[in-house]
Amino acid sequence: MLRLFLKDLLSSLIYNKLRTFFALLGIVFGVSSVVLIVSAIEGSNLQANKVIKKLGPDSVFIISGAIGKGPRGRTKNLKLSDVKEISRLEGIFAVTYGIVKPMMISNIRMPKFSAVFGVGEDWLLSWDYRIEIGRGFSKDDFKSFRKVAVVGHDVSDFFYPGQNPIGKIILIGKTPFKIIGVYKKKGKTPNGHNLDNRVFIPYRVFDKVVEKTFNRVSVIRFRVLDLSQYDEIVKETRQILLKNHKIDEFTIITPVVVKKFLSMLSASFALFLGIASTTALVVGGFVLSSIFYINVHVRQWEIGLRRAVGATKKAVLIRILLESLVISVFAVVLGSLIGYGAVHYILPLLNVPEVYPVKAFVVATIFSVFVGLLAAYFPARKASLLEPVKALRTKV
Repeated sequence: MLRLFLKDLLSSLIYNKLRTFFALLGIVFGVSSVVLIVSAIEGSNLQANKVIKKLGPDSVFIISGAIGKGPRGRTKNLKLSDVKEISRLEGIFAVTYGIVKPMMISNIRMPKFSAVFGVGEDWLLSWDYRIEIGRGFSKDDFKSFRKVAVVGHDVSDFFYPGQNPIGKIILIGKTPFKIIGVYKKKGKTPNGHNLDNRVFIPYRVFDKVVEKTFNRVSVIRFRVLDLSQYDEIVKETRQILLKNHKIDEFTIITPVVVKKFLSMLSASFALFLGIASTTALVVGGFVLSSIFYINVHVRQWEIGLRRAVGATKKAVLIRILLESLVISVFAVVLGSLIGYGAVHYILPLLNVPEVYPVKAFVVATIFSVFVGLLAAYFPARKASLLEPVKALRTKV
């Protein structure tokens, strides 16, 4: 009995395929938007957590110039004297600094484009670069101006695949450097920069053989011993920098700033798509309701026949609502597939991690079923109230 009922229900929808198609369209667009919204919000939160993890919750990161320029910007307003003053603050450790230049390096035989950093003594500790092969920098490396380098796996594996790279030579410009260490793989930053394609050398050596620094740096970083003092230390750091610089000559980046910035992007994205998806669902609901009103009018004879052979008002009402439910469920599946496709292709363009949360499917299902049933209720009620004799006369 149930099988025949379902077969009849599906046959009715397939027979009126054009109306069914238009009924699907609005809900499908709304569902796909809901999936994209939830995935974008989840992805943005994940990205924020990744950035904070990379920075370290106890870290303070200062870059030269405005926030849009970043550490690779040409403007180098920060100075070693800033580092010296900041290092006098109580409650901090692993104070370090650096400067970077993207350039070609080689092992004489093969060239490779990499990011070469001139760094202070505690750079590896401050940024949590853990040595996997060899050793990190010693104080003597800095005091004696030794031409030594700590490299990432992408560099060592490119020049010396399958070999122990310790003691091997790489050329930075025309100057040979001895590899003394390889740090553990760190992957990529949330915005796609390869953290394993880097070469670190002592700052003063960088100044002598790579590029004159004039005692300027691109980045200053330190870590806070007691997180309860974090805000106070950030405030004192800003006061030190403002004594020697204008407000737009440096940017202090903290995990709170990163999370707030990414949350704002996420909120803007969610607002835009939220309006779009809500509009689509409302319009889809009106379209669905109109189509069901037309459907009821066209099918008056069929409804009258059902009533004449014993179908109750309740049975007719449920029948129309079930048709709407089937359309809504099918729209959820189709809309979710389109939404997940959009997640796969659109979010990477926005540098947002791809996330496929179950809640997106749940939210989309609830939305579409609610809209579908609400849109079909009044046409279904009208159908259930049709007089059988009057309805049958429509075909006479």
